[in-house]
Amino acid sequence: MSSMSRVSRPTSSLIAICTIMLSAVSAEAAVGTWSTAGPYGGSDNVLLVYEAGPSTLFAAGRGGLFRSLSSGNAWQRIEVGLPESYSTQNLVAATSTPVLYLSTYHQLFRSGNGGDLWVPIGSPTPAGNSISDISLRRATSNSIAIAATNGAYVSTNGGSTWTGPGASGTSAYFSKILFAADGSLYLGVDYADPANFGGAILLKSTDGGASWLPLPNQPPGLFGVSVLVASPADPQRLYLSDGGIVVTSGNGGATWSSLSLPTAGAGCGVVQTISPHPTNALSVFVGCRNNGVSFAADASAPVWTTWTTANGLSSNGTDPVQASAIAVHPGFPATGTLWTGTFDGGLFRSTNGGTTWSTINSGFESVNIRALAPHPVDVNPSGAVVLAGYGDSFTTTTPIYKSSNGGTNWLTSMTGLNAEQIRSITIDPTTVDNDQFTSENFTVYAAGRSERIPTLASKDGGIYKSTDAGNTWTTIDNGIALVNGVRDMGTVRSIAADPRSCAAPPASGPCPIGSGPLQTLFAAGAGRPNFSAAGLPNLSSRIYKSTNAGALWTASESGLPLPQDLGPAGAGNFALMGGIVPLVFDPSNTQTIYIGSFLSWNSTAVGATEPTLANGVFKSTNGGASWTHASNGLPHVLSPASSQYDVLALAINPANPQVLYAGVINFYSSTVAGRVFKTIDGGANWFESSTGIAGQDVRALYLDPMDPTGETLYAGTGGDGANPGGVYVTTNGGANWNSLSIGLPADAVTALAMPARSVGSAPRILVGTNAGVWDYTGAPDPDSDGSPSPVENSVLAGDGNADGTPDASQATVASLSGPGSAIAATTQSPQGSIVQVTVAIVPENGGCTQLNDSTTLLADLYPPDPIGALGSHAPWGLVSFSLPGCSHARVRVTFHGANFTAASKWRNYGPRIPGDATSFGWYSFTGAQRINAQTWELSIDASRQGNYRNDGDNILFVGGPGELPDLIFDNGIE
Repeated sequence: MSSMSRVSRPTSSLIAICTIMLSAVSAEAAVGTWSTAGPYGGSDNVLLVYEAGPSTLFAAGRGGLFRSLSSGNAWQRIEVGLPESYSTQNLVAATSTPVLYLSTYHQLFRSGNGGDLWVPIGSPTPAGNSISDISLRRATSNSIAIAATNGAYVSTNGGSTWTGPGASGTSAYFSKILFAADGSLYLGVDYADPANFGGAILLKSTDGGASWLPLPNQPPGLFGVSVLVASPADPQRLYLSDGGIVVTSGNGGATWSSLSLPTAGAGCGVVQTISPHPTNALSVFVGCRNNGVSFAADASAPVWTTWTTANGLSSNGTDPVQASAIAVHPGFPATGTLWTGTFDGGLFRSTNGGTTWSTINSGFESVNIRALAPHPVDVNPSGAVVLAGYGDSFTTTTPIYKSSNGGTNWLTSMTGLNAEQIRSITIDPTTVDNDQFTSENFTVYAAGRSERIPTLASKDGGIYKSTDAGNTWTTIDNGIALVNGVRDMGTVRSIAADPRSCAAPPASGPCPIGSGPLQTLFAAGAGRPNFSAAGLPNLSSRIYKSTNAGALWTASESGLPLPQDLGPAGAGNFALMGGIVPLVFDPSNTQTIYIGSFLSWNSTAVGATEPTLANGVFKSTNGGASWTHASNGLPHVLSPASSQYDVLALAINPANPQVLYAGVINFYSSTVAGRVFKTIDGGANWFESSTGIAGQDVRALYLDPMDPTGETLYAGTGGDGANPGGVYVTTNGGANWNSLSIGLPADAVTALAMPARSVGSAPRILVGTNAGVWDYTGAPDPDSDGSPSPVENSVLAGDGNADGTPDASQATVASLSGPGSAIAATTQSPQGSIVQVTVAIVPENGGCTQLNDSTTLLADLYPPDPIGALGSHAPWGLVSFSLPGCSHARVRVTFHGANFTAASKWRNYGPRIPGDATSFGWYSFTGAQRINAQTWELSIDASRQGNYRNDGDNILFVGGPGELPDLIFDNGIE
């Protein structure tokens, strides 16, 4: 299942005030915080209809968990109580009460109010084991069963107690579990192994999970179980599949029969989901990889009706969708409404029994953006083009979205585009016009990957070109090597144009507008290795070059390392350059080019040597004819002789091309942390320049073109709930960085770009996330504490800590103002519905000197504190702030007008174990001390509880006071 994230730093209420004060700022973009307007759609793993009220739907995708109350017309997030970032394994719903259960791979959650609030329930699985499936017994709300790596567990009281593990003690991997309406339990095994249950793939329990036995008659022809469902109309009617075969039983598994699969078009291919008819046990819907959704009225002698591209079931207009889930209206067929979720193509609905389908994605934020390209000249947000590429998809999707109004609205941009994912987009700047306020056709290139969908011949080389601003596309892969009959260089992660390759380049600098098109292009990616040939040569190259605008490509990778056999002998254990991500030109001499690579190897292989092949940064000084390793100073994955860290991002200073920055990461480390390294001698030597950056990996770097010194640089990092990613900015060439991350999803940044702007305009940033494109416009905040100056100036005449110095000029002081978490009028602050708070670092010798991302948080964005009553954290809510480059600090938080007493207690929300996303919840922060009726002092250590992150140099803190009873345990138990 795909990873999901929620907004790790909920939008501060102070932003509404700031927006009013800064009303002159364009309405298209958020001010001082992040927001999104899409594009909507993308990945869906689970899609359910609430049978008692079938206009209510639930959907879970890579971007989060959503609910629709309008049959899919609009979607909203329902994540209060869930961790900041989580990975949904499954979601199940009761049929007659609004009870839902959500399983991640290590946690279970229950909602009793249709998803408005989620409460964790204890997972019975021991440490080191994971959950693979969950099932809710039909017509109940508390009888649940889970399949885990160590066996099956059953609960009849909503997870308060469990029976199990059943069927344990083997090496079997249990893939699916079914709690049928008649009380029977079925447990599927991922693949048949004679050492486990005699090779059986389906077990059954008739005593509530106390004992499990293989069915005497096993499903015929299946190698394992990937789909296991029962008919809502008859719990004895089972449907199973291993992806290639579907079988059914009408007597609880006593006997079986095989179903012939749909043969229309390219045939079914892989069976990906099965949904039985709600009232007819023999009628069934099937989702096929090659051919959309099919329906058979009689599974005993199936005659299939198939709905595919011609019926509107397509996300790219050409190929059928790959359905991940099918939901059927409980009144079907009298009410002919069907819904389909897809792995990467969004959500669809039919209201006429499947004859026609349309998309229903409004508000469904699950589009994984890995490439961004704003118009290089146009400064009017309401008329500027932005192109966004969908990444990491291996199924049919909308590969490119286009906005013609700066990101306010998005449309598909894919006519002729044969890609399943796009990882890089480059606009040829010489083909735009000089009018900053009008649209025009221009040339743009895109690179990514296509798949063998719906047939093997469908694959191409992954390089595309448009000459009409992205409206229509052609494949330009002539010269890419043929592998298994198709042009294939793996995933193409970068496409770049030599800025001086117009017909008549100027004496220096890039070719001007109107002089194009540019002719020299480089495409870089994974290539295709050949592990069976002597010397391990590549079947296709990792870098290709074109000198005629993509009409013909030639290999250009001389000097790059070939795979390395790590042994032991005959094990087939290789280390290889997994691919090339960034490629940048020296703007003063475009014969000089830099690339960044990443390593692929099995770090757990027994008896293997460490990888030593070159990795990191490579440099060419002859236009790509040859490459040399240029990574001196970058860290090594193991010993000093081992390969160096991966480089996922590069940026070069146009004012001084000897200066470059690299986003560096070791994915094979137990603690993954993103870092930035810098060179001032053209890659000869590198040194770390990361102070203030947090998150798991630096995936994007972008130099602000409006800074003539080249010293202003933005970095985008990925992350998870306990170590959120974000956007960071340096204005001094990387000496230190400040976070601009209020409101970003925790998984955060996979692409970063800046639209063109007029001189003096506030910087605007666009980032790609797994929840679409997110947008930020800078607010006046010279001290970089996260609270805009107009807000700080509104709190106690601009001096919230009464030190005589304006807060707006102090990096160690942030004054905040925003709506309070009032439950009733009696809980309002002295400012009414507004709370005012000042956060100030206590000065210490050698202490921390910077606040970032300071904000107030509404308490109702979080689950109720288990030791308090409803509203126990009202009206003050919580505060959140970051301390970059800081290992320990004392921070005072003053809630102006408060009257805290001995009954008041400070509570934090977040991971109880720093960096552990499975340990989220409320806890008492022992470092908090009330020093007067308004002020708390917090003693925070980066390496101890209180810090979100497992990061000894960067602190993220979330907590607040409440009127709470004096209890022994944090969970409310006396």
